Amino acid sequence: MSTQTGPGVVIVGAGTAGVTAAATLRAEGYDGPVTLIGAEPGLPYRRTALSKDLLAADLTEGRISLQKPDFWETKQIDVRGGVRVADIDADAQTVTLDDGSTITYRALILATGGQPIRPGWLDPSVPTLRTREDAFAIRDDLNQSQRLVVIGGGLIGLELAASAAAHGMNATVVEASDRVVGRVVPQAVSDYLAQLHLDNGVWLRTSSAADSANARRVQLADGAQLVGTVVAAIGARPDTALAEAAGAEVCAHGVVVNASLATGVPGVYAAGDVAALPDLRTGEPCRGEHWFGATDQGKAVAKSVLADFAGTPAPSFTEVPRAWTIQYGVNVQMVGWPTASDDVRVEGSLADGDALVTTHGDDGSVIGAVAVGRAAAARECRSQIATALGSRV
Repeated sequence: MSTQTGPGVVIVGAGTAGVTAAATLRAEGYDGPVTLIGAEPGLPYRRTALSKDLLAADLTEGRISLQKPDFWETKQIDVRGGVRVADIDADAQTVTLDDGSTITYRALILATGGQPIRPGWLDPSVPTLRTREDAFAIRDDLNQSQRLVVIGGGLIGLELAASAAAHGMNATVVEASDRVVGRVVPQAVSDYLAQLHLDNGVWLRTSSAADSANARRVQLADGAQLVGTVVAAIGARPDTALAEAAGAEVCAHGVVVNASLATGVPGVYAAGDVAALPDLRTGEPCRGEHWFGATDQGKAVAKSVLADFAGTPAPSFTEVPRAWTIQYGVNVQMVGWPTASDDVRVEGSLADGDALVTTHGDDGSVIGAVAVGRAAAARECRSQIATALGSRV
């Protein structure tokens, strides 16, 4: 769309982090070339809309676009959808696309997100919910079968089950560990969410390992078979292939960046689900996997790029993690590190969907919180955590 020439900013990944970075560059006054590259055809859209209510959400392009269609032309942002990056030459500062074109960059932002985890026992026919095309296919199949089997009891898996159950369908969640959402919330909240799903007719199979699965059947290790529309929601790994090709350091958590979201390769940055930033508590590389973090990092990486262009010190990105989910109309917000301590305290009533669950450090300070039906309390806790760690909100 843009007619600008010369090296500018190239952003690989048209999700929330990439789109936010592009918009922030323009909002901050940058008038050089901005190219946004996305593997999916069409304009960038909100992926969170895919799982929050799969069966009822309006997933048409106009409804879930991250920006209005005329935004890109008005802001002179060159959106290249339906193409992939084939090669990065960090020395020449060029990006080569699979359509044969080459773009020279002054700054390269990698916002490549993650790739679904697919164990060897998972047949290629089993879909994951990553794209709008995935969502339409799963929706169509589920409307036919009326039975959903989700492999994975994390937030995405539970949201899918809630959507199916809310529409009167049979839903089963298979989770290998002994509780749902165990990686991100304390036991008390896991128990609450499990009961919420049970009360709404969802069958939970925790401590259940799958031996094999295809698009219609899951074979469990205990011999049980589950039949229906099978969807894998096992999690995602950071998509670090391009970062490695550029010579950037990577680890199990993603692309290693400093507090300004810069890699060790001059001119190359990373943001969003693929970026492994210094943990506020430990300084070790740590990856966030939520919409809020992608938005915040998209803004921060754009400002770091512009500071580099101006020859001024780049700002440090130091922000307390936050995430949210809505299931059966109940708003659950998570801030900080809710599973980082065994000192867990509950205020209010989880059974009534009105509670604040806080996790505390050795000195008694709040280091994480889960607010059920108490959005204001979540914001207050996040502010407390940020103050204690010298961060910002």
